Amino acid sequence: MVSKRLDWIDIAKGIAIILVIVGHTVPNPSPLRHAIFSFHMPVFFILAGYTFRPKPWRELLSGSVSRLLVPYVVLALAWQVPTFLMSGVPFTSGTLVAGLKTLVFASGVDVPGFGIAAVGMAWFLAALFTSRLLFNAAMLLFDRFDLGVVCQGVACAAMAFCGLGVSRFLSIFLPFDFDLSCYVGLLMWAGYTARQLSLEPCVQKPLLFIGAGVVWLIFAALSGLELSSRRVDGFVGATVAAFAGSYCVCWVSMALEKLKNAPVLGVLERGLVFCGQASLAIFAIHAVDWFIPWQTMPFLMALPLPWFFASIVRCGCDIGLAYVIRKS
Repeated sequence: MVSKRLDWIDIAKGIAIILVIVGHTVPNPSPLRHAIFSFHMPVFFILAGYTFRPKPWRELLSGSVSRLLVPYVVLALAWQVPTFLMSGVPFTSGTLVAGLKTLVFASGVDVPGFGIAAVGMAWFLAALFTSRLLFNAAMLLFDRFDLGVVCQGVACAAMAFCGLGVSRFLSIFLPFDFDLSCYVGLLMWAGYTARQLSLEPCVQKPLLFIGAGVVWLIFAALSGLELSSRRVDGFVGATVAAFAGSYCVCWVSMALEKLKNAPVLGVLERGLVFCGQASLAIFAIHAVDWFIPWQTMPFLMALPLPWFFASIVRCGCDIGLAYVIRKS
């Protein structure tokens, strides 16, 4: 049986992928970038958990390889090959081995102590691939031992803390983002549990949205989150901010879904639905548009708030190209 797509999930993904582009365009560091990074990637992982169903291993591997692992390799090469060609370094067996190590570790930043280069934005696909396998194993174990929600949450939180401890405190990055995937598993569990317990945001309860927004503002200001570099400053605070910010995005998405027939907001709703459905393509395009100096283009630098207009132009180019590819 094929499950029906939920528009609000696509809208939430659409909002998140736009924030990914904006977050990579605004000045670093800046309060806006800090705020965006506190929840924009967790939204994807929480929604991945929301739509997840425990599966037999063969089925899970088959789907995950085709949907995540293959695109990961393609996107990683699309980043690494131009980078290598522009470096002017001669191609040797050593550079080939170094490239293979980069693919295996799949880290969003250089691996400390090993001299392994970052794989670029493709880390997200590798982390999601590993997280799906890890989360599937965890859910099968939870079902086998009939663990309740509280015990599941404690187990996932402990796994997340241990995974981050390996990278944050021991400075050891594990292959294929396994250490980071332990934390992602906690985010997936939150989304999965929200669906199982029917804890989705409710548009008819705006006070919960306001409360979540206040919680996000407070805890985002007191913590820091940047998953690609395993930076989780204040484990509890950063995780609460990620949950609260993601809740707000989902609440707004559900509200927009109800306005699909409105004259103006309906256009916005349909645009965000497209962005969500094409989020992987937009992500891939954005991953390779890194070579374009958006923030330093002369015609943008001459404008007030150049990062604002650079974000608009960059979003327009990435989303527009994804639209052309999808329609061609």
